[in-house]
Amino acid sequence: MLFGLCVIRRCQALDIPRILEIEYVSFKQDDVYSEDLLRFLCAYCNDHSYVYVTSGGVVGYIITCIEGNAAHVISIAVAPGYRRRGVGRALLCTALQLLATGKVAEVFLEVRVSNTPALSLYRAAGFEISEMIKSYYGDGEDGYRLVLRDKKRAREFCLDVKEKLHQV
Repeated sequence: MLFGLCVIRRCQALDIPRILEIEYVSFKQDDVYSEDLLRFLCAYCNDHSYVYVTSGGVVGYIITCIEGNAAHVISIAVAPGYRRRGVGRALLCTALQLLATGKVAEVFLEVRVSNTPALSLYRAAGFEISEMIKSYYGDGEDGYRLVLRDKKRAREFCLDVKEKLHQV
């Protein structure tokens, strides 16, 4: 997918060092995936894992794995200087397109109960809380499992990504 001077393309092994940097500035230390795990996920889930690239390089990523008839967003993050500019929304839409086109029956993910910015994005996309997972994170914080099954909602959310994407 192309947005002006920006491109969303599949994750590649050469992207892992930058993805790791984004992880370190986006998540608590206990939540950061190891470089080896990121390499594995990028390779194993390659068909549905993407990076958002500007002239300055990779500024965001999403890792989505297919699990049965569901798409599991394993991780999504955007570099701080590019947040609230449509990058996360565009990346999320790569997973939502799997639902919108009928390739999966649902998209799900886990998020910290305290991650208000992420929860706002996911709610805007139509995700609903399917369960609270006690002490899901390494520091003991609870997590929510969110799910989206509404194909129409997924389509509508992604319909205007190109128009709403701010100049990056």
